[in-house]
Amino acid sequence: MKRVSVLAYLSLSLLATAACRGGGNGDDDGGDDTPDAPATGLRVQDVQNDSMPKGTPVALTGVIVTAIDAFGARTGDLWVQDPAGGEFSGVKVFGAPLDQVANLAPGDIVTITNAEKDEFALTSDTSGRTVTELKGAAGGKMSITKTGSGPIPTPSTVDAAAIEALPSDAARDVEWEKWEGVLIKVINVRQTSEYRPFSMMSMAEDQQEFRASGGISVQSVIANLGTPAERVSGTCYESITGIGDYFFRYLLLPRAASDLVGGGTGCALQQSVTIVDVQTGVATGSVTIPNVFVVARSFNKKNLWVSQNLNAAPNEGIFVFRGNNAADLDAMIAPGAKVDVAGFVTENNNDQTGDTLTQLAGGSVTFKAAPAGLPVPATVANVADLLVAATGEPYESVLVTLANVKITKVPDPANFGMGEMQQGATKFLTDDDTLRLPDAVNTCFASVTGIWTYQVFENVYAFLPLSGTGTGTCQ
Repeated sequence: MKRVSVLAYLSLSLLATAACRGGGNGDDDGGDDTPDAPATGLRVQDVQNDSMPKGTPVALTGVIVTAIDAFGARTGDLWVQDPAGGEFSGVKVFGAPLDQVANLAPGDIVTITNAEKDEFALTSDTSGRTVTELKGAAGGKMSITKTGSGPIPTPSTVDAAAIEALPSDAARDVEWEKWEGVLIKVINVRQTSEYRPFSMMSMAEDQQEFRASGGISVQSVIANLGTPAERVSGTCYESITGIGDYFFRYLLLPRAASDLVGGGTGCALQQSVTIVDVQTGVATGSVTIPNVFVVARSFNKKNLWVSQNLNAAPNEGIFVFRGNNAADLDAMIAPGAKVDVAGFVTENNNDQTGDTLTQLAGGSVTFKAAPAGLPVPATVANVADLLVAATGEPYESVLVTLANVKITKVPDPANFGMGEMQQGATKFLTDDDTLRLPDAVNTCFASVTGIWTYQVFENVYAFLPLSGTGTGTCQ
């Protein structure tokens, strides 16, 4: 991925998912960086092997250039691959001398010297995942020498429908990791979101994406992929060919619009399910959830929470994450409106600890009917019951009312709008994803209504207040 400001891509509360690469070099794992002599006779598969430490000097001979980023404002990255192809056979080359890159083309056979292995990730990506790259060796400049030319390796075939059918995000990650840096032809792949910018601060043509089945994002990093009118959510592609990549999630980077071939018939069906099916783990992958009710919109008018029925109940709420770069929700998508929603079921967390927030990633929403009534919250007597997984998780993304609650910390803009409330002796985190209450510390409400959620950055259950009414009795 291209390196651009991390704030352009980090999102949810914010800082969770990403697209283009941000500042920093990701080299924050310590250790001895003293280079040894480069190994000889290496293949790309050796570089991709976890047994080779980050910082190992690398020299590659006879590898083939499969793609070069010459599109958009930030260019110069390239990808090379072992001639035989296959799993783990490709790698990204970052920071190569631009005068050398300018003389290369896909299909060129090259020798790369004075390079070293890197495992790049921004410090804000605490998932433990990285992208394997080659960069210039410490204290020197990488050299890329053309030694011949030939055909580009035949793309390896990857079945998105089969990956989508795997039982967990972790299992899907294992499959996509095999193809990081490799030229692949992904078959049976369905577009599951709108085609839209992935950078909050740029509408540039090399910063567009759509989500696709199997949990990947297809991005316009190295080629113009067309217009939103041509890239429609729900489309089943016969195949999409491109380079596998990673930046906060697994990516596919087509080399041209012609790499996207429509008319597919083998895509996994977007199952028509209920919110309960999703929240209880019965339904995974690409889903549609028809005839649900809008409960709340995010403060930025991009994302929303929906409920199976107007009367809130456990396991009947879900967060629909369209992306913080999506177009504003239409005014008709208001609390109480009936809608259909679709997306890819994701268990979101920014790290490998704690619980997850179930959501529809890359979600889309279709208006069905104007409000016939407003959502009715579930009343929860003891907020302490909501702070533990056994009793709190069923209320994740559900509209609830809490009685006799006071503000103990006002939302802090410097801390992503997080604050704190208290019921009796129990304190709990608040966030301003829906609304920032203007009231002062020690304001005591008879009742407060909002969305119960899981705050992935703090790994605790939390509350998204919508309104507070009356004067209550608080400690």
